[in-house]
Amino acid sequence: MVVPYSFDILDELRCRGVKLYVASGTDEPYVRDEARLLGLDRYFGANVHGAVDAYRTFSKAKVIERILTENRVDGSSLVGFGDGYVEIQNVKAAGGLAVAVASDEAGRSGKPDPWKRDRLIGVGADLVIPDFRDHRALVAYLWNESPEPD
Repeated sequence: MVVPYSFDILDELRCRGVKLYVASGTDEPYVRDEARLLGLDRYFGANVHGAVDAYRTFSKAKVIERILTENRVDGSSLVGFGDGYVEIQNVKAAGGLAVAVASDEAGRSGKPDPWKRDRLIGVGADLVIPDFRDHRALVAYLWNESPEPD
């Protein structure tokens, strides 16, 4: 139910003091329940956002805008991870770096799903990964560091 090595990258990001957020198109009460059931709530706390009844007031783009405004940061400080074209487009529109997760959900092969990969590149993804198995190298890249050997 969780992309392989998700907890590893979340631990790494948390250790570096990164504020983590979820923006989902799923109804917010269900997103919060899923985060709790999957053990992800310990990383995101109250920063889990989903669709609301007043759907005209919710969009991933609006959540991103609010996060940037509340934290007084420029969009260039944003890194977004997602497997949908909307969040990739929204992160790019905000000036952020978009990491597309083109996971092979069924086979968990560690190779990107070709259809997802092509679609996410087509909407502007900066990076495409199949999962988070190479999280150390990814985080080193994001911080412009040399990766540590495994």
